[in-house]
Amino acid sequence: MATTDVASLLKEADQLFDECKVREAYELLSRKQTDAGGYETLWRLCRVIYSLTREFEVEPSQSKELAALIYEGYEYGKRALELEPDASAAHKYYAIFLAEKSGIEGLRERVMQLSNILRHLRRATELNDRDPFAWFVLGRFYHKLAGLAWFQRKMIHTFTTDIPEATFDDALGYFERAEQVEPNFFPLNHLMLGETYIALKEPKKARPFLELAANQQAPRTADDRLAQREAKALLKKL
Repeated sequence: MATTDVASLLKEADQLFDECKVREAYELLSRKQTDAGGYETLWRLCRVIYSLTREFEVEPSQSKELAALIYEGYEYGKRALELEPDASAAHKYYAIFLAEKSGIEGLRERVMQLSNILRHLRRATELNDRDPFAWFVLGRFYHKLAGLAWFQRKMIHTFTTDIPEATFDDALGYFERAEQVEPNFFPLNHLMLGETYIALKEPKKARPFLELAANQQAPRTADDRLAQREAKALLKKL
């Protein structure tokens, strides 16, 4: 495929993604992937596949299709990283799909991959500290670790010793960094800021962020709708 044709393809895919036409973007990129399977196509495939996975409800009838998408995204992320080992997006999406893949392969595999996931997330932010989504994903990683019960932490340390003692303050710093890079870029970041402040027993600081997530006028994605639903539920408890 000629360079001009590839550029046109990527531009069209970006426009479809920006319009939340994720399925159409996926079909366009995957159809041309054999001809234009370079790094720029591969990371975009990861992006749209991740968005597609977020549309799934957790139910048995969809589990096989969801798993297939996760494995597909993982392979694209792996190839993107091989092609561009110093590209932030490659590390970011490889980490995301490694987490998703290990999650469906069992608890032991997920625990064994935690340090690899963290290493790639950190590398993504080192290579591009102006990517708010990379900071958000790193914050969510720390938030999940910080929320583990003591016995879950103990179990993790039976398999690995190089996972940090994550705190909610750590997670808060990353969510705040994402917001500093691009204010109001993602309602789910508002939700996570609210949840983290609640975990830190600072409900007054949580409220404005939860209200931002809850009061969206036109949620566009599954993550937007999730943020709105969860924020409304939390506001009722404050």
